[in-house]
Amino acid sequence: MNWRSLAKQSEFQKVYGSGTKKVGRLVVVYLLSAKDFGSAVVASRKVGGAVQRNRAKRLLREARRNGSLGSELKIQGLRERFFPAKMGESLSNDGETGLWVVLVARHRILRASALEVRDELETLLK
Repeated sequence: MNWRSLAKQSEFQKVYGSGTKKVGRLVVVYLLSAKDFGSAVVASRKVGGAVQRNRAKRLLREARRNGSLGSELKIQGLRERFFPAKMGESLSNDGETGLWVVLVARHRILRASALEVRDELETLLK
């Protein structure tokens, strides 16, 4: 399974508008059922200057790689948990077997370790 980067503004608007939102102390997670696998990591200017935003994005990428979004089996579990199939349908019949994920850094992430970020991401996705 290969993750592609979400890059178009329309993709972000779709995830923000129609997706499931989970808010944590360090990160906000947006999930949307889709046909493929896509992800993005976002840190706005509210987080800080360029150096702080880059650190926040590095922490989020590391948490994504080592956490629930790192293995295909865990991702299918996330799809089933957040986007259950309708009665009588299997996940493969709905035409959307993928997942789009957007991780948004919050200002407090700058004072957190990589382990704390990964643990919070795991908690939000349970």
